[in-house]
Amino acid sequence: MASETVDKLLHSFVTKAAIETAREQCPDKTLDKETVEEIRQKADTTAKELSQTLHKIRKEGKNGEMAVSHLTLDRVTRMKKALDMKTYEININEKEKTAQINRDGQEMYPAINLGSSGNIMQASDLQTASIVVEAIILVLEIIGIEVPDNVKEVKKVIKIVTDELNNENTLRKDVEQIRKDQDDFPAMAKDIFVLVIDCLGDGLFWKITKALLSDMPWYDWILTSAKISAFVALLVATGGLADIAILVTKLVNAAFFLEKLVNLGTLNSMKMSH
Repeated sequence: MASETVDKLLHSFVTKAAIETAREQCPDKTLDKETVEEIRQKADTTAKELSQTLHKIRKEGKNGEMAVSHLTLDRVTRMKKALDMKTYEININEKEKTAQINRDGQEMYPAINLGSSGNIMQASDLQTASIVVEAIILVLEIIGIEVPDNVKEVKKVIKIVTDELNNENTLRKDVEQIRKDQDDFPAMAKDIFVLVIDCLGDGLFWKITKALLSDMPWYDWILTSAKISAFVALLVATGGLADIAILVTKLVNAAFFLEKLVNLGTLNSMKMSH
């Protein structure tokens, strides 16, 4: 009986969070009864999927594939590849003091001469921004939201984050914690979710997500925002951060992401030597 009561309270909490978020994300739109009902359904589906995933993680433990066996193969594949170079790579040549910023073998931003502390900071901010954006993409893919691979949108969100880095210390601290935990994958994965939740708290998450999904019609955006809110609300309410971090550890290929963290360490060392 107590368990049923808790489940009902959780369900109510998650649904209300989803509806409230949908209203906040489209304040100029009136949500009719049909829309609200569809939001409820999206929140329900998202919550049920996450509950199943968390249950299976706790049951299956180390078997990432089994933990997501209730999801479609396409979705699982996207989750696995969520950290596969979604923004760009920065190649640092310490000897020549240069940083090349490429995407798919093509120059994305002009090369940076690392001969001054200002330029090193510029390269560091670009690397930090890519880590923040890819962390958010990872969480979106885990929720089941497909993010288009579009260079124009990537540049847009990188600008949003680099601008924010001038005003916000929490982002830098969160990314630095991810970097420090790069040799402890479960801790690093949990740090990624902490970063995303912090971004939700200050509104940066929604700015980035809206930019990444800028071609999405407003009605789809309402439902998408509801799914995101339901997922995060349930994850936090059930203490599922550590569990979902295990899933990331067992399922997601993080090789490229780890290279970015190594780069940050290199740039930090270069800053200290100036």
